[in-house]
Amino acid sequence: MLDLHGISRAQTITPAQLKVIAGASARADLVAAIVRGWPTAVVKAALTTRLRAAHFLAQVMTETGGLQILEESGAYRAARILEIFGAGHHSAAVTPSEAKRIAALPIAQRGPVLFNRVYGVGNPRKMREFNNTGANDGWLYRGGGMMQATGKSNYAAMSKKTGLPLVEHPELLHQPDSAFTAAYLEWAQGGRCNAAADRDDVVAVRKIINGGSNGLAECRVYLTRAKRELADYAVAPADVAPAIVGESGPAIIVPPAPAAPDAAPPNVQPLDPDVRGDAVLYDVQTRLKARRYSPGVLDGRWGSGTSGALSGFMNDRGLALPLPSSVDEFHGIADQVRAELARAETEIQPDGSIGWFRPVSAARAGADPKIVTQLAPEVVPARRNFLVALWSSIAAGAGAVWQTVSDSVTRAWDFFTDHRDVVDDHPGLVSTLWDHVAALPSGVWLLLGAGGLAFIAYNSWRAIKTSTLAVTTGERQ
Repeated sequence: MLDLHGISRAQTITPAQLKVIAGASARADLVAAIVRGWPTAVVKAALTTRLRAAHFLAQVMTETGGLQILEESGAYRAARILEIFGAGHHSAAVTPSEAKRIAALPIAQRGPVLFNRVYGVGNPRKMREFNNTGANDGWLYRGGGMMQATGKSNYAAMSKKTGLPLVEHPELLHQPDSAFTAAYLEWAQGGRCNAAADRDDVVAVRKIINGGSNGLAECRVYLTRAKRELADYAVAPADVAPAIVGESGPAIIVPPAPAAPDAAPPNVQPLDPDVRGDAVLYDVQTRLKARRYSPGVLDGRWGSGTSGALSGFMNDRGLALPLPSSVDEFHGIADQVRAELARAETEIQPDGSIGWFRPVSAARAGADPKIVTQLAPEVVPARRNFLVALWSSIAAGAGAVWQTVSDSVTRAWDFFTDHRDVVDDHPGLVSTLWDHVAALPSGVWLLLGAGGLAFIAYNSWRAIKTSTLAVTTGERQ
């Protein structure tokens, strides 16, 4: 029997805290399951410090999409299938034609077909890795639970940790209470997660849980929220001996480590070294730009460019939300904006393509010169530079051809032929070669000049095309 008396009152969690961390769409049954199971989780998984609890919850939120899902549905569109399971992303290497065929199936059929293809017999590598040898094992043992275990072998391992018959009844991992039990026991194994959490190393924790860095950006956001909401959580280990359950007999006791200081304040959790601002804002900036709403520099910071891009997107999509004026206000509508972006990214267009982009007028799409010049005035000098450089290059090239260099080339060749056997002993070789170079006719220099002018013309042409494209797609306003 577990002894819960040693748990500090500061080591508790409330529904309100979980909802703030998870977001507005958190399922009530998942929130309730975590609150019910938290005292046991503190003991079993040694969640005795603020950092450990915050990192654990951040992983749970990431794996469940903010406490919304406990199982992979497989109801993906073709673009999403390729993004997750396509060549270069997954060993299944699903082709575009396969993705379209699977996405065209009714939702009830799509999941089984997809997961048997990528996790089961349709992907021999994963079939062996997961022991998914049954015809329907890819679907039965798809990602499930609050830590998203995948594959029969992992369900079997989770069964040993929890004592639940997950191989015989994989649906148990899709139920709130058993899913949370499996999550904290998975966290507890070996003490590696707690050790990484004590260092406040979100990348290491993510790798232990996910096997890579998928979802790292979202995880950072949840971690920031969790740290903020758990500000009063125990800052020192309570006198609790966390037991790690296994099949090998007596429990292994892992003494809790002291908490590491929280160094990262809210809204400065970067996605990578090049991002200096807010992770969620950076994600939205990137996705707005892909929809042709230019936010300016992608830096995770709030500014007029981001405000204008967000305003345009919300207006065009009919998103009735207050326009924020700061990062803090932005976080109040971030979930709704990201949900709308997700819909725009997967929306099927009349021509059958996938993805919605900023709407533009017919005149703008047709590159009307007046509109292009009005919105991108730099096109005028760029076009002038292009024409001047182009014609100058043509003239210089023609002059170079006119000024033949055949006599000079012949003299140079004769020199090398006459002195081929005495190159090492010829003291004046360099000087003699330089004399031949200096004697090159003006046609050679005209040819070099023509190349330089052609390069200028090419760069001017690219500038014109880039500016025109920004206008015709609607990115330039």
